[in-house]
Amino acid sequence: MKDHKQKTIGVVAKSANVGIETIRFYERKGILQQPPKIGGFRYYSDEDVRIVCLVKQLQGVGFSLDEVKDFLQFDSCCIESADIIKQKSLNKIEEIRRKIFELQATVNALEKFSNSCGSNKNALSKCDLLDCFENEWECCGGSK
Repeated sequence: MKDHKQKTIGVVAKSANVGIETIRFYERKGILQQPPKIGGFRYYSDEDVRIVCLVKQLQGVGFSLDEVKDFLQFDSCCIESADIIKQKSLNKIEEIRRKIFELQATVNALEKFSNSCGSNKNALSKCDLLDCFENEWECCGGSK
């Protein structure tokens, strides 16, 4: 049983640097167990604060709440959890690398667009924007 040390939802939220609604949302999602009311209030433990902080940290590195929930089924890093944590982490790394690649391609396309149709030096050429698009921004004096 958890050791409840008279932490109200507001104290937990402030300690974990989240809003009260985040705590309630985690309870609805089954990530955090809602404590019973005692004297009209729900009191949370230090462990609850630690769980919220862990959830936020895992979200910060790209894991979804469903993925975080999978991690929380383990009480510790152990043989049973190691393979799951390793595989989910490797999958997340690959997903992030794909996103980086896609974002770099987007940056490259925007630079090309900016240097062709967005360049003041090419403004006098009066090229057609649709032609530029179809020719990968090779009009208006732009170059690959």
